[in-house]
Amino acid sequence: MMVQSMEESVRRAALSQVMREMDLSAIQAARAAGDRRRSVNTYILAAVAHALPNHPLLNAELVENVVVTFEAVNLGMAVATPEGLVVTVIRNADQKSLDELEAAANDLATRARAGKLKLPDIEGGTFTVSNLGMYGIDGGFPLPRPPEGAILLVGRIRDWLAVVNGQVTQRPMAWFSLTFDHRFIDGAAAAAFLQEVQERLAEMRSCGS
Repeated sequence: MMVQSMEESVRRAALSQVMREMDLSAIQAARAAGDRRRSVNTYILAAVAHALPNHPLLNAELVENVVVTFEAVNLGMAVATPEGLVVTVIRNADQKSLDELEAAANDLATRARAGKLKLPDIEGGTFTVSNLGMYGIDGGFPLPRPPEGAILLVGRIRDWLAVVNGQVTQRPMAWFSLTFDHRFIDGAAAAAFLQEVQERLAEMRSCGS
């Protein structure tokens, strides 16, 4: 199934990519300040899910040369299993709080690794996030899962020196690689989406939706 899906992605789409290094300082501060430490992935999923409604072309597909946009954000989440990567789907992700997103992500990941996913758990995604930072990956060229028009790959977090307000400081940074179907998403639209994702990451708090 993966072979057919990826062949279709390359054959049908005109793929392009933009990348951006993201500052994850607010996420790390939120994790340190919270009563419990949510995963970094939960914050990333939240930022992406809440940004997508403002960038409808990133939450869309091309059907017979007609762009179909979706009101629902059904967020695909890649999960590593013994049989390889599988993309699970968090439905209406933009409507969920951080706690709800984390619970949904943990449930899907647990059932994926146990081989207990059902068809609704893997169908109907509108945009996918693949976080491979735990494997030491910085970036790459992920392929959107047809019929989705885009996919975001998140790399590992590394500490970099940065100048902030004239002072040299250390910041946790990670590369975000966005691959998209250039037939209906242009580079400016893709870049604007990543800009909002960064803004939302910078506003993350230990509590809230």
